Amino acid sequence: MKHEERIREQARIARGLAAERKSLFEQVPFAKELERDSQDLERMARPVVAVAGTAAVGKSALIQALGSDLPWKWLEVEVPAIQDSSEEPGDAEAGGFGVGELAEHCLLVLPVDEPPSPEVLGWLQQLAEVFPEGSLQVVLTRLDELPEDLPLDAVLEQLREMLQEAVPHRTLPVFAVSNAGSESLEDLLLALAEQLALRQKALLEEALKDWSTLLEDLHALLGLRDLAKLRPETLSRLHLCLDELLAEEIRRLGEELPRLVEESLRELEPRLPEAQRPLTQAFREKMSTRIEPRLKELRQRLDQVLARELARDVDGPVTLTLADRFGRLIEPSALFFDWSFARKGGLLGVGAALLMGVARKHRGWAMLGAALVGGMLAGLFGKGTRVRTAEELKQLVAEPLLEDSRQRLEQATQTSRADVERVCNLLRKVADIFSPSQAATWDTERLGQAVTRAESQQRKLGRELTELHWKHTLEELQSAAKASA
Repeated sequence: MKHEERIREQARIARGLAAERKSLFEQVPFAKELERDSQDLERMARPVVAVAGTAAVGKSALIQALGSDLPWKWLEVEVPAIQDSSEEPGDAEAGGFGVGELAEHCLLVLPVDEPPSPEVLGWLQQLAEVFPEGSLQVVLTRLDELPEDLPLDAVLEQLREMLQEAVPHRTLPVFAVSNAGSESLEDLLLALAEQLALRQKALLEEALKDWSTLLEDLHALLGLRDLAKLRPETLSRLHLCLDELLAEEIRRLGEELPRLVEESLRELEPRLPEAQRPLTQAFREKMSTRIEPRLKELRQRLDQVLARELARDVDGPVTLTLADRFGRLIEPSALFFDWSFARKGGLLGVGAALLMGVARKHRGWAMLGAALVGGMLAGLFGKGTRVRTAEELKQLVAEPLLEDSRQRLEQATQTSRADVERVCNLLRKVADIFSPSQAATWDTERLGQAVTRAESQQRKLGRELTELHWKHTLEELQSAAKASA
């Protein structure tokens, strides 16, 4: 499959998602209020390639040489001759425009017979900040005008050194082309289409994920409508209590980490000497054993806070039908929630289950557990290194583990607070949309059917994107096999 064809196929999926989005917003008007990031799906269906460079470097000629019958749009951009060093990378005013906001891919055009100026290199640094890996390429034009006494290899070597010095964290592909037409133009077009297809795919995957998140939010909101009686002061108190509880427990766990690591270290010393890999795995298991009870206690305290605060405004039993209908939002082994509590606890239990499930689906109170129990040692396993002394055990296993755990705990703190904010905002939406004056205007069964249908279509589009990816991968493998044969 040509890369251009792949872009067109992905564009079809993007347009399908745009149609589904429009349809759902017509059937569920308040759905748009829950949307956090609005993706430009029409732009995604026809991505933009910026061709940037100073005046008179051959930008227009390059666009004409590459052609117009392509599944993307060209955007010619003139690089400013002077760059203000005070401007932030990617700022909308940087160089008079924010190229990163206007295009998905960028070709920086340079003349082959002169090195880039300091201003151009400064602007390149900004481009490298706003265009991800693979989406920024450098093109040397007018190859046929290169002086005979100036070898192309020497020009390329000098340019690559300058690029490496300007953006040391990136490896930028460089293409030297003649606008009169050559194989080099075909190579550039092929590389451009390949990278643009990958960028479009990444953006489309993100859009599908965001859409799935919105649909989950809508299901949760419909399921929480019985909590519309919650008063603003109750929600504010709930927010504050959850924040304080998480801050307290995370601080306490952070203070205990050095002691937990030291205890595990002492238990493993009698096993020395031994390979680093099994020692690291054993460390992981021992830390898990020590941390899990603390996480279980935190889970119980979160349940208690939710039940206590919800009970201020809501009472009465709820049928198990409600729990069964929306129980799919909660994983049975939810880290900070005991599902059996919701099954037995009536309305308060179901409300707590939904809240916890919504949070875990998106960011992660579960991140605490994943970081400190399940995933804290990713990347820390040694390559057969043999640990012989207690000091080596401390340096090679214990200290990296402690530092990694601290970093992940900090990440967990940030995401946990974001989850608290998100859950409380969702409850505020419930109280507003299903308030006594508004509740009668909504046909919740019809709303639920619309969301369910949208979920089905989202999964279908996701499958199509996955199938397209594997089709393309298979074709690439077959082409490589033929070439090697």
